[in-house]
Amino acid sequence: MWHREILSIALMNLILFFALLAVHEIGHSAAGMLLGCKYEKFVLIDSNLIGPYTEMYCSNIDSTLIFISGLLITASFSAMLLLGAPTRNLFLTSIGLSIIFSSMDMSIASNIQQLLYPMASMGFMVTAAGEYFMASNYAKNSFNLDLLDIEAEFS
Repeated sequence: MWHREILSIALMNLILFFALLAVHEIGHSAAGMLLGCKYEKFVLIDSNLIGPYTEMYCSNIDSTLIFISGLLITASFSAMLLLGAPTRNLFLTSIGLSIIFSSMDMSIASNIQQLLYPMASMGFMVTAAGEYFMASNYAKNSFNLDLLDIEAEFS
């Protein structure tokens, strides 16, 4: 039943999105903590709708590593998806989201504001390719994580 496949893909995307978002912000906070920053806080959902961010106070520390740490940790998280056979199809989507989440950080770390849009665009293209391959494998019935077993609930 195609409803089940669509719901499974949507659920996998939501789980992956929020997991990567949390891992990304934890990466910034962990790097700050390792570099000796005094106060670290990361916010995933802000009531002012600013978006997720990490707040820390560091003195005389080059913040480049803190900005890059979000991409490094989400890319390594995405690489772990290659280990399992059913999750290999999530790899491109995960890497694409990692690039999107880190595009602002990379433009700030490199001090090149023009890097934001090409990097975000590349992330969207990689994510779209991942979504295409995931949906294609669902159509071929060769990829199934059975996250939603709707038929079993109603029978």
